[in-house]
Amino acid sequence: MRRLVLGVLVLIIAMIGTASAQPMHKFGQGAPIMNKIQENVNATPAPVMEQKRIRNESCPTCTPIKEMIRKRIHEHLIKKERIQERIRELKIKHRMERIRLHIQKARQMCERAKMKYERAREMYMKLRARGLKDPETFRYAKQYICFGVDYVERWLEKLMVQVQNANMGEDQKERIMERIQNCLTALNESKDAVNSSTTPEELRNAVSELRKTWNEIRIEIKSIVGQIAVTKLEEVINKAEDVALRLESEIEALNASNVSVTKLEQTLNDYLEKLNLARQKLEDANEKFEEMANASNPNELYVEGRHLLMEARDLIREAFADIKVIYYEIQHLRVGHLFFGNETGELFIVGNGTAEIHLTGVAVILANGNATISPATSVVTAVGFESSVKDGVASMSGHGKAVVRGKNVTIRVEGDFIKIFAKGKGTATLSGEGVYKLKKSPHEKIVEEQYSGNVTLEFGVIE
Repeated sequence: MRRLVLGVLVLIIAMIGTASAQPMHKFGQGAPIMNKIQENVNATPAPVMEQKRIRNESCPTCTPIKEMIRKRIHEHLIKKERIQERIRELKIKHRMERIRLHIQKARQMCERAKMKYERAREMYMKLRARGLKDPETFRYAKQYICFGVDYVERWLEKLMVQVQNANMGEDQKERIMERIQNCLTALNESKDAVNSSTTPEELRNAVSELRKTWNEIRIEIKSIVGQIAVTKLEEVINKAEDVALRLESEIEALNASNVSVTKLEQTLNDYLEKLNLARQKLEDANEKFEEMANASNPNELYVEGRHLLMEARDLIREAFADIKVIYYEIQHLRVGHLFFGNETGELFIVGNGTAEIHLTGVAVILANGNATISPATSVVTAVGFESSVKDGVASMSGHGKAVVRGKNVTIRVEGDFIKIFAKGKGTATLSGEGVYKLKKSPHEKIVEEQYSGNVTLEFGVIE
């Protein structure tokens, strides 16, 4: 599709040159039974002796009622959690639906513009032998050019929708959006010049200016498309690295059960090395695409950038092959080895600020900031951090990674970049901004939420 779009205006300009040369619901608070009991109490005041007996915890009459009330309240809270979870799911679903509709609308507009361009081209091809001095040929020649420009403009607008919904930094997003808008403005000005022409000579001059504009815009479009491709692959790598944290915790859990994990660790290291190399190639490719705008050899830079993109894509595919091997091995090694009764939860955090976790299980920490871990003996490995131990507490600072395992472990991390995967039983208090994924137990769905401010979470079977 992209190559077709890039070739559309070239084809138009060539043909015009040839022709000119020829002739929800709201839920109430509290359990219904409590309202009923309150009505009965208000309607029929109990005697003094009865009131004393109601306050007596050992009263055989009121104990079943209290148990019923507790049960109803518990059921209500569970129902409320389920409703809130459903609301969260619907919000995510609606957001994805809006994005899908925006992309679909942009694609439909692009297709309609393409059909108009192809019809105008067909009519012009039938009449081009008459030359541009023929009024009908002249009219369809202008339509042919203008509809071709419309087609490119709609394609660029579809590109803008993709950028708006891309997972990239706001600064980069604004820069790319501004560049696309500049392309649209330049094309629109050239189209107006073509549309307002009244003689073959004016049309030839307008087409000549359009050719210059297109040669500049074509380089810009290639640069933008290349950067968007880099962003998409970087997002794939980010998710793949998140998977690596989970796998590392799984491997450490097996290690805690006295299972040999040497082969798994080697495969995981190979996986991470491939991802790191792929990320470096993407950074190099992005530099090539950014340099295109002011370079004397933009097409050469584009070819080099595309080559680096393909190399990064191949490395990612090879890394995914390693993932399959790791998952296969973990599933087989897990048999007969329970991890904390196999009734564990999972928590994944990405953000900035502070995270404090009280855990019985395993945690993998990747952070840029300061961390304290107690007891210090629960630290299995620590790489990159400057660390020290005092009074049984391990203190770390800088940018690094640590693996922690044990019972009743307290972890506190503070920094501008925090990424933690915890598996087991515990609580976490988060302060700052970020995203968490929570799986309370193996039988529950993963809940993904953004947080801003303070939030406390529980995972695993809390005793």
